[in-house]
Amino acid sequence: MSTGSLRTRLLVAGGLGLVLVSALATWWLGAMFERSARSAMDERLGNELIAVLALAETDADGRLQWRQPLADERYRRVFSGDYWQVLDPQRRPLAQSRSLWDQSLAAPAGLRSGPAQAIDLSGPLKQPLRALAQQVTLPRAAAPVIVMVATDRSQLDAQVASFRQRTALALAVLIALWFAVLVTQVHYGLRPLADLGRIAAQVRNGENVRFPQQGLVKEVAPLAGQLNALLDHHQRMMVRARRSAEDLAHALKTPLTVLTTEAEGDGSDWRQTLRSETARMQASIDRYLAAGLGADSRQRTPVAPVTSALCGLMQRVHAARGLRFECDSAATGVFAGAREDLEEMLGNLLDNAGKWAARAVRVDVAQDGTQLRITVADDGPGLPAAQLERVLERGVRLDERASGSGLGLSIVADIAESYGGTLVLANAAPGLRATLTLPAG
Repeated sequence: MSTGSLRTRLLVAGGLGLVLVSALATWWLGAMFERSARSAMDERLGNELIAVLALAETDADGRLQWRQPLADERYRRVFSGDYWQVLDPQRRPLAQSRSLWDQSLAAPAGLRSGPAQAIDLSGPLKQPLRALAQQVTLPRAAAPVIVMVATDRSQLDAQVASFRQRTALALAVLIALWFAVLVTQVHYGLRPLADLGRIAAQVRNGENVRFPQQGLVKEVAPLAGQLNALLDHHQRMMVRARRSAEDLAHALKTPLTVLTTEAEGDGSDWRQTLRSETARMQASIDRYLAAGLGADSRQRTPVAPVTSALCGLMQRVHAARGLRFECDSAATGVFAGAREDLEEMLGNLLDNAGKWAARAVRVDVAQDGTQLRITVADDGPGLPAAQLERVLERGVRLDERASGSGLGLSIVADIAESYGGTLVLANAAPGLRATLTLPAG
């Protein structure tokens, strides 16, 4: 499994997420358990502190004395881990449990009258203690005293550590189970992409010609549709390039024949013939190589400037016949393709319409959603119904008296097809109407 694969990325990201979440859960659960255990210990120490205060009193001279000694055995056994003591304002012991022996507890600095304060400190044997300290003023006492009770927290710390270890172990087992589920989920989730890759291999080997969208999950089916569109586009580009090469060969055939004939003749005017025929060949090469370039549907070309410029050009080209070329200069249509392709298509259609028009040629542009419709209509004689489709075939000229190679309309159809568009010819009343349907930007 490649380290750069999508499967590895998903598993690594998911695994790291599981480890991070589990580490945070271990810390959080341990902290909550420790807080709960400390709260329970502080509550017990609070009860012990109240018991000590309940037995303490002062005599008429303000001296501290006890109504009766504490009967709890824990405070009588030396270094038992449970201690109490009473300090004067100067932190000097006034009374303390026998369990402290000759040691004393360090009172917290800055202690003021009010609720008891919980602290952590070291005991007589350097064991960790949890203590409550409170400053109180007893009746008839001249000054406040500090009362402290403490207990060994070693067992609590051990319980917290043990809880953290058991939690970490339990979550480690859960991580393993969750990771197994993650592996299964990733494998199952990526299966449609694996199926798509298998189909792609079949397409490449010629077993399938397109990606079937039936049976694919709804998230992958649009991708299959886009791949099919890409294959269609590639197929159109191949057909366009092949036809362009055929057109170029056809266009070069006549100049080459003229040059061959000139070479076999007396050569009286070979320079003029060579110049004219090479210029003709160069023009054909430039034209058909440009027509053979791949359609670029990423470009956006406003239609109005192109139609206005071409109508003006055709007006001058056919000025001797007095033809009018009418176009809507305010048209808002946008072609989803290259300007050169639009000029090539409209130029051929306008030139063809100008050859057959009686008085006028009309260009109309309409955009409907994702489709752009350009109509070029003339008022000429039109075509017989049986010849409307045949005229789009390559090299067909229905009137040999008209100049040209018979490739103009077929080139228009080829370029339109490369963009997924169409060219349709129909007779109007009067004349011929060519409707060019292209993708809109």
